[in-house]
Amino acid sequence: MTAQARDDHHSPLEILHLQISKLLVVALIVATAATGALIVTVLTQMPSGTIPPPGPNGLPPPPPNLRPLAVVSIVTGCFVLAWLAVLVVFARDQVLRQLRQHSSPTPPGVSGDELNALLGDLRAEIASDRERDLTALAESMAELTNEYGERRETDGYLSGMRAATTGEPRPEANVRSLRRSPKR
Repeated sequence: MTAQARDDHHSPLEILHLQISKLLVVALIVATAATGALIVTVLTQMPSGTIPPPGPNGLPPPPPNLRPLAVVSIVTGCFVLAWLAVLVVFARDQVLRQLRQHSSPTPPGVSGDELNALLGDLRAEIASDRERDLTALAESMAELTNEYGERRETDGYLSGMRAATTGEPRPEANVRSLRRSPKR
């Protein structure tokens, strides 16, 4: 590998770099085992191409045993899935390698400790803003509740004064107690 090839990040040598992870190794081992199982199954379980002899008394031969074909189909499915898993893991590893290569964890000039300190300050500021907002909300709710109570009291007073000055008969009281009175 030359110095120019090391400096050029898109050289053919850099593209062929294999990122070997534990998952890729496991997938390769399973795929190799599936390949071996497929070879052994095909060699031992495939029915021969010979025509079976006719049955007794000139009857047609018995039907062929299809169990070996089912075993071959299952092993072939495992083979395909294992190699597909190898391809997926290989592609994932390459993507992760490219992401790690092109991304820097912190901006230049900022260390991890400084970043943590900045994040801590930001969290403290957010917490103080939240406390201030909750205090303002509580004060606003108390003010609205007092204003509502005063309005209700004033409306009751004015309604009573109107009823007293007009001389109309008193309307039936529509008062409901909050607590039930005990039965005697």
